[in-house]
Amino acid sequence: YVFLSRFGQALVSWYKGPWPVGAPCIHTFLSYLLFPVMWVAFRLVELIFKIQRGHWGIYAPNLDVVADFYGYGHLLDTSFISRWRKGELKGQLGEVKRLVKSGAETDSGEVISADVIICATGFRKTYDYLSEKTRGALDIGSDGHYLYRQMLPASVRDLGLAFCGAECATASNITTYGLHAEYICSVLDGTVALPSEEEMRAEIEKVKAWKRSWMPDTSSRAALVLLHQTHYHDQLLRDMGVAPGRKFCLSELFCPYAPADYNGIIKSA
Repeated sequence: YVFLSRFGQALVSWYKGPWPVGAPCIHTFLSYLLFPVMWVAFRLVELIFKIQRGHWGIYAPNLDVVADFYGYGHLLDTSFISRWRKGELKGQLGEVKRLVKSGAETDSGEVISADVIICATGFRKTYDYLSEKTRGALDIGSDGHYLYRQMLPASVRDLGLAFCGAECATASNITTYGLHAEYICSVLDGTVALPSEEEMRAEIEKVKAWKRSWMPDTSSRAALVLLHQTHYHDQLLRDMGVAPGRKFCLSELFCPYAPADYNGIIKSA
């Protein structure tokens, strides 16, 4: 809730650095000045989580809480902790080596008996629907597909291709994808004038270097905006000639941004 406000955006920016394109310059300065304070503040947050969720010993995370969220964010059922404390649930670190008749064998050689096994293996994104020539022109790496403004390939003028929502993850995805649709329409009708291909590539590389400097190495890293969404949305609005400030007085700083705050922007999509 708090991180959807400009104040919450500032807290994350002062700790991990501001969104590299479009965030006010003052946040870059304050991120250097206030980092020690924010480091202590987020250590206290981690301590609260450890006490609440028993993140001690072998269950202690290897990453700080913000980096962990950007790599492996999960939503737990509210009854999880109480059932864990009652002993109704049990965790075990390791990987499944193979399935056996009675259950699963882990990489340590232990066999865990099981009546039901849920294979939550995730998915891998494919671009096979595009031609080989088009795929070769895209910036697709092991950590995802890097794009200008999370939507457009640098060679968009040659490819005639844009990605609406497919390569971006924020804390308010539906809002973001609506802005994407309007942004792409604004590019098509000439309202938004794109920079040169070289400038677009330079910005893509800037964002790529920033993400790789602290976000965990996951297959979706290129798409991650998450808690930096406010400054990211601000940049999209400025590109479209819309004032990014959508609230009034103190609510602009401390109240979370919701989809309703962007009413009137999405017109042609």
